[in-house]
Amino acid sequence: MTDDFAARLGQFGSSKYEELRDSQAHVLDTYARQYANASDVAIELPTGVGKTLIALLLADHALDRGWSVAYLAGSNVLAEQVEVEARELGLDAHRFWGGHYPGAALDDYHQGQALGIMNYWVYFNSSPKVDAADMVIFDDAHLAEQPLTSMYSTRISRAAYTQLYVRLCDIVHAHTSAYETLEALRDGTAPWSAPPELLAFNDWAGVAAMARDAIDDSAFAEADEGRFAWRELRSRLERCGVLIGPSAIEIRPYHSPSQIFSGVSRAKQRIYMSATLGTMDDLERRLGIGPITRIEVPPELHAGSTGHRLFVVNPTAEVGPMQPLTDLVLELAGEQHRVAWLCASHQEADQVQGALGSRNVTCFRLRPGDDSALEEWRGHDGGHLIAAGRFDGLDFAGDICRFVIMPSIPAASSEFERFVVAYLGDATFMRHRIGQRVTQALGRANRLPSDWAIYLGLDPGFAGVLAQPAVRGAMDVGVSSLVRQALELHSEGMDSTEQALRSFWTGDRTDPTVQTARRPGRVAAGTAETRSGTDEVRASTALWLGDFEQAAKQAADAAALLEQAGEAEHGAFWRYVESHARFAAGGPRAMAAAKSALTVAVENGPRTAWFVRLRRTLADLEGHPTPAASNEEVFLTWDSWLRESRGGVQRGLTRARTMLEGSHNERAEALLTLGRLAGVASDRPGGSSATDVRWAWVAGGEGQRRMWEVKTGDRSQRVPRSDLNQLLGQIQVESQDHPRARVSGCLLTVLTEMEDDAAVAAREKVAVLHEGAVCALFDYLADRMLEYGRLWRSGTAAERGAARSTVEPKLPTGDWLRRLLAPSGGRVLTRDSIVEVFQGLT
Repeated sequence: MTDDFAARLGQFGSSKYEELRDSQAHVLDTYARQYANASDVAIELPTGVGKTLIALLLADHALDRGWSVAYLAGSNVLAEQVEVEARELGLDAHRFWGGHYPGAALDDYHQGQALGIMNYWVYFNSSPKVDAADMVIFDDAHLAEQPLTSMYSTRISRAAYTQLYVRLCDIVHAHTSAYETLEALRDGTAPWSAPPELLAFNDWAGVAAMARDAIDDSAFAEADEGRFAWRELRSRLERCGVLIGPSAIEIRPYHSPSQIFSGVSRAKQRIYMSATLGTMDDLERRLGIGPITRIEVPPELHAGSTGHRLFVVNPTAEVGPMQPLTDLVLELAGEQHRVAWLCASHQEADQVQGALGSRNVTCFRLRPGDDSALEEWRGHDGGHLIAAGRFDGLDFAGDICRFVIMPSIPAASSEFERFVVAYLGDATFMRHRIGQRVTQALGRANRLPSDWAIYLGLDPGFAGVLAQPAVRGAMDVGVSSLVRQALELHSEGMDSTEQALRSFWTGDRTDPTVQTARRPGRVAAGTAETRSGTDEVRASTALWLGDFEQAAKQAADAAALLEQAGEAEHGAFWRYVESHARFAAGGPRAMAAAKSALTVAVENGPRTAWFVRLRRTLADLEGHPTPAASNEEVFLTWDSWLRESRGGVQRGLTRARTMLEGSHNERAEALLTLGRLAGVASDRPGGSSATDVRWAWVAGGEGQRRMWEVKTGDRSQRVPRSDLNQLLGQIQVESQDHPRARVSGCLLTVLTEMEDDAAVAAREKVAVLHEGAVCALFDYLADRMLEYGRLWRSGTAAERGAARSTVEPKLPTGDWLRRLLAPSGGRVLTRDSIVEVFQGLT
């Protein structure tokens, strides 16, 4: 057996693969010298430099060692491509898929006579038809996360299993009233953007038995997507984290205990390959595997040609999938060109599919483990492919696809990730994931030197997020220069953006120039690798297996590493896991140890949303529960806004304040900004009879919805009944769509008095606000938000906590917004009404 991989390639005599490229030779020679006997090895190389050949030669080397080898790909289509390349090399290989496991082929694979090729779902499932391999090759390694996680986690969709979702919410609500948004989540009236509720481990322990019975009695327990994971979960419920979000309930270990699965644990070696592996620390936590060692490749060996790309990010304040950029794509694509939508979540994918469906656009929805929609889309003239949480492992080379759209910043694809984004603001790994996912998305339709494609980011916050050092740090030089070009175009506005799109589409395609004379630049906090992932995975696995002492120790070790790296909130999360492990052991001593771990977590902790919640959990364990903090959503929203804007908040507020006294459309746009200042979800529904602006939030345990209508006119008149008619109809429609929500209207008017019949009609359904009142509300909130931003500085947990401690006393308490926007009894609310709410709060 030779370790000379160049000679090994020559022995095949392949007409396609005649010699190794420099990058391939470097990786294979390094492997032979240093990593042939390592357990977990990562190889990162850009698209177009031949990673598949590296993997096939490693497989051939392993077969010569007497090992069996499994090559795992993200889809059947990609597995087919690997099979073709193995054949062109001359390597014996068999491909397996659902229902196709020929006896002789299985025997060859099991006996180490041929390479086994399959997608991740074939290998990672509760009853695989193939044996565990000695070497497992993970191609597009991040795609293993979903099948691995699904083996030990369960997701109860609200849409698919409404009764069970509601039943579980009722069980929790009967046990505790600690969760402010729980009733609205149960009723389906919480905004879709509401962060999930993480149930405290002690609350979950109190209801786990009832939850187990409820799931056992439901259709979910026997459904294909539920029954296999449920068998693993049901006896370990108390060891899991539970998140209740607007679209689903997620029950899961903190990280997947993948190392206990035979397909992982029995392997002598695991190889992880991708163009965007990111940090080994995060790869370990995503896959539940590790520790992983990376084969470093010098930057000069990364060169690969994948054609021409144009990346455009939304330079306007327009939100939602249907906006001017989308209209332009639909125009250019017409009916003959395919478009791919890479959505951050299933809920977002549902919204995109609904919006496109309303325009009679042909859609193909890609589901986990099912490639049929992909194949149908490839064979269709035109059409839109919609994928959720899928940024890697989709190859659209050639004429398959010319447009790839990201509707939102790809920050969170699961309830757990949404929780991290909302509450663990200093968790660097989530910003790294954004950089990875954007990088992955920007390569989907550029696989070959002859390819060209246009990529769009629709979320107005893209520019601010892409300018963050931790996000850019996850990108290679080529992608980073593409992003820089997009940021420069964003600065020039919509006209330049449209011109660039049309020029690129018609053939003027030049790649961005990499600046070679740049200064060294500052090293930003949060760009280093903490390497806490190994301890996190070991803690999660030990907790899953019931080794509570080991779980607590490893969680404490992870917390210490994170705290040392300046990630106070992320470190406190693992103190929380340590407390969970202590609590799960049971008994008085365990309870004391659980309290002690939480005490360490909150000691000197700043007043951020996560530390507020930890203090509530500690108080509950000590027997004196504390009420929920008010204005929680305001600070979560402001934090998100400041992270996106990076200094642009004041300009945006100044512009919106001016628009609030402008035209009808300008005032409606400004109400979106005012909604964000108030911490509510706001949007502008489409359609000729739709309300101008809609606000949604949770208060008093209820989902609140306010339908805004903007009226400008002769200031010498009184508000006529006709100004209310359309709004009353919109309230009725919204009430029918959301019968459990508290729905009413808000009329923004330039008038100070009402006609008698208008006052009667508005009395119980509409808050009528004079423009002076709305401007005053904007001014008060903007003043506090700007002060918060000044104190927020770089956004560390300590800075955010100090900023909140200063600004929070200057905000009204309780359900002040609900009370303010309640029907105004037929009178017009003036500036004095707002002054009264904020009086004394300085």
